[in-house]
Amino acid sequence: MSETQPEKRQFPKFQSVDNSSIERKMGIAFFLMALVPILIMLYMIFFHLNPLTQQGYRVDLQLLVILAICSSLLGYWIIRQIGSSISIIARNTKDLMEGKTLAGGISVKDQSEEIRNLVKVFNGVNQNLEHQVAQLEQSKSVIQDLMRKIGWVITSEEKTEGLLDLITESMVKAMGAESGAVVLLEEENAEKGFRQAVAWGKEREKLLRLASQKTSALTWMSQEKRPLIINRSEDPSDIAQDPNDLTYRSLLCVPLRYKNHNQGCVLVLNKNNAEPFIQDDATLLEHVASQIAIAAENSRLAKNAERSYVETIAALAIAVEERDAYTSGHLERVAGFSVRIAEKMKMDPQAIQTLRDAAFLHDVGKIAIEDSVLLKPGKLTPEERKIMETHAEKGEKIIAPLHTFKDLREIIRHHQEWYDGSGYPDGVKGEQISLSARILTVADVYDALTTTRPYRHAFSHEEALKIMNAESGTHFDPQILNVFLDIVREKPL
Repeated sequence: MSETQPEKRQFPKFQSVDNSSIERKMGIAFFLMALVPILIMLYMIFFHLNPLTQQGYRVDLQLLVILAICSSLLGYWIIRQIGSSISIIARNTKDLMEGKTLAGGISVKDQSEEIRNLVKVFNGVNQNLEHQVAQLEQSKSVIQDLMRKIGWVITSEEKTEGLLDLITESMVKAMGAESGAVVLLEEENAEKGFRQAVAWGKEREKLLRLASQKTSALTWMSQEKRPLIINRSEDPSDIAQDPNDLTYRSLLCVPLRYKNHNQGCVLVLNKNNAEPFIQDDATLLEHVASQIAIAAENSRLAKNAERSYVETIAALAIAVEERDAYTSGHLERVAGFSVRIAEKMKMDPQAIQTLRDAAFLHDVGKIAIEDSVLLKPGKLTPEERKIMETHAEKGEKIIAPLHTFKDLREIIRHHQEWYDGSGYPDGVKGEQISLSARILTVADVYDALTTTRPYRHAFSHEEALKIMNAESGTHFDPQILNVFLDIVREKPL
């Protein structure tokens, strides 16, 4: 027979008061502060009304009073501990509501489960607030940097093209987006498309492709007067579309407006944290857009003023040229040759326009040359030659006020430089001379050789090319001269 094992006695588990729940603590406190004194009083009434001796009554009464007082104090201590913890949490909660962060989190002595859970929740809120404050400080720094750059553009007299790239990049980073663009409409007619577009980020190429189209979604967005927010619910990668199409899950576009005049738009795509764009984002981008609009308008006005100056000086240069029957039409012919070479070399349209302006202005310094030298019918003396050679420097000084036309000034100064460094005024050589100045040199010399001058007859086309070939690598850039020769073979000048 198997002997039955005696059952082990289960002893009740006692829980520390510190780790008890608030309800249990309050119950213990109530028992100590109210029930214990009442029970002591009842005990005194029923068992000590007829004491054996007067002294025994007095001794028992003192003991019972001491017990009642100790019980009440113990209950008060428990309640005070709970109240202290709640008071600490309340103060810290107020700080959190005011946006203050707590360096070490919330720490209380009470170890009740409810208090621990509450402290855990508030510490989580505090950590989240600290993270948000850190992000806001970072965003504040980026936005301040962006505003400084825009402010610099507004007050600067330098070119804004490169700075607009920096502004676009800073704008995208400040908005926490993946891509973005700034597009500016043509001044006279918005239907012609955009005069300038700058993009940055993952979708840069697609945004620039859109901006190059005369009619696109960007054109429509630029005509709007309110911010546009598009947040797609589905993942754009799940949608079957052309790889060349713009892919986005969220889009924020704000029009660029200056004095009720549409100038274009700024837009950002896809927040880095995959969250949607909200109205606060639109408000922030509107502030940035207003500053970009001012910068763009100032840049436009400055360019228009300087363009008028260029045209005025060009007209003056042509008027001076017409005084000399031998050089009449020289500027226009040189401009035509230069543009054909530049187009053959696939130069940027803006660079070609600058080269064309330089061709019309390259001899503007001759305005400052005395007529006795400039219009002398015979060959110049060495002293007169030195005076004539100053026209390149004087021409640069005449257009020096054109702060946004630095390239133009360099071309005018160096159009008499030689490829081997033996030219004037600086003696620079090779690629130290800009490409446009080297092109202008070829066009200028060809027209000079094929034009009658007071001291000689014009050379024929074949003779001029022979002379120029002999100076390839010394006077002229061989590559540019070869391009010029290809042009005249295809279509005689």
